[in-house]
Amino acid sequence: MIATRLPAALLLVTFAIAQQSATKAPAKPGIVAEPSLPVIDYNACPFEGCTFGKWKVKKHSTIYSSWRKGRAELAKLKPGDEVTGLTGVHITRKPDRILVKQAIPDLRLKPGDVVLRYMYLGEGFANVWFNGVWHKSEDCTFVTEMNASGCLRDCAAIVTEEGVKDWWVKIKTSDGMVGWVLVEDNFDGMDSLG
Repeated sequence: MIATRLPAALLLVTFAIAQQSATKAPAKPGIVAEPSLPVIDYNACPFEGCTFGKWKVKKHSTIYSSWRKGRAELAKLKPGDEVTGLTGVHITRKPDRILVKQAIPDLRLKPGDVVLRYMYLGEGFANVWFNGVWHKSEDCTFVTEMNASGCLRDCAAIVTEEGVKDWWVKIKTSDGMVGWVLVEDNFDGMDSLG
C-alpha cells in the first residue's frame, strides 16, 4: 500500500513546486540593482579647485575622533583657528535622482531613464550610476539643476530629487591634534581657485 502511495505523493509534490515556480515573476534580464547605501568615497575633495592643505576656520566647528558612527567629540574649533586639511571622506546616504527628458545617444540614455548622481567632482563632472553600471568622472553637463516646473522644453535631464550627502575632512590643528570635522562651509582656503 505504501509503495502505491509514494509515487502519487511524489507527483503531487512535483506539481506543487512547478506551480509555485510558475507564479513567480521572471527576473528582468540586464537589470542590475542600485548600489547599496551608503556609498563612501575615500580621499574625497568633491568640488572644482578643492585642495587639502592650510585652511582657516570660518565658524565654530567640532572635531571628532572619526567620521563613523560612535565617534567621540575631541575638541572645538573657533573662527580664526588654523588647521591643515589632510584627507576627506564623502558619504552618499541617498543619491540625487535625475530624470532623462531627451535622448542622450552618447550615453545610451533615453527619455524616462533615471541617472543616480553620487559625488560631484567639479566642472559638471560626477560619479553616477545608470543602466546598471558605474560611470566615474562622467560629464553631467546635460543635467539641469532645477525641478520640472523650472525646466524649459529643451532640458535634456532634470534633478527630480535631491540626495543626502556628507563630506568629512581629517584635519590637524596647530597644536598637533588630529580628528574629523563635518564640512558645512566652515573653512576658508579649501578652494585653490578662489
